[in-house]
Amino acid sequence: MDKDKPAPALGFLKSYIEQNGFSVKTIDGNQIEDIDLIHLTISQFPAKYIGISVFSYEQKDIALEIGSEYNNVLYGGSGVQCDWPHGDYIVGEGEYALLEYLRGNKYYPGINGRPPQQIDNLNNLPPPDYTEIHKEHNYESAVISGSRGCVRNCTFCDVASIWPKYRWWDGKTVAENMHKLADQGFKRISFSDSLVNGSMKHFRTLCAELAKIDHKLKWNGQFIIRAKNTFKESDFDNLANSGCTGLTLGIESGNESVRHHMRKKFTNDDLDWFVSNLGKRKIKMKFLLIVGYPTETEEDFQETLDMLHKYKEYSSTTEISPHMMLIDKGTPLDYDHRELYDDFGFEWSNENSDYKERYRRFLKIFEVGQSLGYGFKQHAIDKIGKFDVQYKS
Repeated sequence: MDKDKPAPALGFLKSYIEQNGFSVKTIDGNQIEDIDLIHLTISQFPAKYIGISVFSYEQKDIALEIGSEYNNVLYGGSGVQCDWPHGDYIVGEGEYALLEYLRGNKYYPGINGRPPQQIDNLNNLPPPDYTEIHKEHNYESAVISGSRGCVRNCTFCDVASIWPKYRWWDGKTVAENMHKLADQGFKRISFSDSLVNGSMKHFRTLCAELAKIDHKLKWNGQFIIRAKNTFKESDFDNLANSGCTGLTLGIESGNESVRHHMRKKFTNDDLDWFVSNLGKRKIKMKFLLIVGYPTETEEDFQETLDMLHKYKEYSSTTEISPHMMLIDKGTPLDYDHRELYDDFGFEWSNENSDYKERYRRFLKIFEVGQSLGYGFKQHAIDKIGKFDVQYKS
């Protein structure tokens, strides 16, 4: 979705594999629109193996088409599932599995349908190396991770099935790795974490380490709303002094009962504490919203609209990223609450909504949000056309 920063898998895998004696050439296909040009670029670098990182299931067909032209092709990434139809593939974390694959061990966990195995000590992994693709595309932003997994297990999310155990780099190491990326030429850092403050101990250390340095490195990430008593005003001050320029908040709904069913463990009072403190410190926010959760009634949805009105004073520095409820197989909603809906994907329905109703609510978010001065990224606006095609069909 974001072409202002390199695809992170390339940098993470390159640094680890080269550290272990292999030579790696990275090509950021996210910046190459034409398939023939992708093939032409690959042909300039004779390789024993070609690895294709597949960002999502929507890139499955194109990835298979590209890979069909080569021998010794390996697929990986979040778009690759255990029933991948062709070629070798890795699911789960790639560093250890890829190294074993290159050493000839195709029986390592995560390879070709074998259950993946998590990496216990992330501090043993080096920071990502984007030097090649940064030089090629002159990015200003880079992606880094401070943790893998999540401390929540939200009903609509499959992160827990990928990373059952939440692990983190210690805050001091993350700060050092961020400045190593700055040495590679990057001016801004984006965190790939499900949430940057999953471990408050390491998050406080990270902010303290970054705040010590006069030259602030600008950064942004996804941030969890916690209970009000877990985050003091001094924590917000340290956050602001660390160089943080923006945080993405998984609010999802303005209604407490809907969030409770999602396993979002915060109240509207907690939400107000975080939004108001971030807003006062001029830290930009992005509200993630899900329209049409299975338990969401029309009255519940109205509370989401009311919430947008409530925080109108911060709208000039806040973006909204809405999404229509997608029910994925393998999520807690699938395992625990199949009685709530009758189908998967976007086409499910129940007594609270069907596709037509959810699409109406989805459009209403844009109407109200834009009227109040909130911003919307282009990829969020593009969803309107995508959902409209399904609606008309």
